[in-house]
Amino acid sequence: MSFFSYRVYWVMQISWWLFTTLVLRQPLTKYFEQPMPLGSYLSVNFIVGVLFTHFYSKIYLKRERENGQMIVFPLVATLLLGLCFFLIDYFFGFQRYRKPSLGIELEAYDYYQFYLESIRYVIIWFLFFHLFLSNRNAQRKELQLANAEMSLKTAELENLKNQLNPHFLFNAINSIKALTIFDPELARQALTELSQLLRTSLTMGNQQLVSLEMELMLVRDYLFLEKIRYEKRLEYSFDIKPETLSLSVPPMSVQLLVENAIKHGIGKNKLGGKLMIVSDYKQNIFTLKVINTGKLINKTSDEGVGMKNLQKRLLLNFQDKASFTLTEENDAVVAQIMIKIEPVAVVGNFASLKSKLTSER
Repeated sequence: MSFFSYRVYWVMQISWWLFTTLVLRQPLTKYFEQPMPLGSYLSVNFIVGVLFTHFYSKIYLKRERENGQMIVFPLVATLLLGLCFFLIDYFFGFQRYRKPSLGIELEAYDYYQFYLESIRYVIIWFLFFHLFLSNRNAQRKELQLANAEMSLKTAELENLKNQLNPHFLFNAINSIKALTIFDPELARQALTELSQLLRTSLTMGNQQLVSLEMELMLVRDYLFLEKIRYEKRLEYSFDIKPETLSLSVPPMSVQLLVENAIKHGIGKNKLGGKLMIVSDYKQNIFTLKVINTGKLINKTSDEGVGMKNLQKRLLLNFQDKASFTLTEENDAVVAQIMIKIEPVAVVGNFASLKSKLTSER
């Protein structure tokens, strides 16, 4: 228990039992069989109430941690504390009815009534104490559930990224494999580009989301490698709105779409084709498109591990605020990511990025 909560506990404990002693259990002198020291009576009531409930709370919390929820324990404690107050009243000669003052003898039923009267003042404390514990335990379970969900989400995202990285690396190496025999110089240059590309991907490795600007630099390195491989068969361009540069996307998501477009679209066409990456932000909707020459042969076919992982990562990061579609429009395949995002300010040097994207080292 922290210092703050411990201090608050004692303030509440002492305040409650002062109120109970001085207000709820404050007797009238005419109800006593004989004069008695009122101060002593009230002091004993206060000390018994504070000490009994304090030790009860310590014992209950310990037993709760060891044995879980208990029902009988608070019931027994309520009856015992009520009995303590009943015995205090009996010892000091105080009765809570006027029968003795009226000359009427007390019966066994009267003592039973006195006992129930004592329990009435006790049960309020136990009720509030266990309501507080129930609320605290419910909050603790909600926090544990939230932490478990977050851990599960993080583990699932890491698992998805681990599935993507080997696939991504294999395809990058495959892009320069053919160059090692026919053009060793270009192969060395391609390996330099691959090194830069892997360095960027490792930088992204520990992040669940990255800026579009960082993602596009990765894509630029990847397209540089593919351009060496496909030469004139591959033409690519960028249409990037400056206000989208700082927006977040799952790492290697655009690269995956570009890779898929080249592998299943442009790469299967003898004449090659064109590839365009477009980003836009309108009415709080961030739209990201990868458009490539080709046709969507089977719109209901399996999209592969990469596409399924992308959809899962979008769901885990953005829930229902993100969507992914793969369609065919005017002899071109359009892979589109849409994310609902709050209004943002323009961040990033688009002119500098544009020169890097269009240059070929």
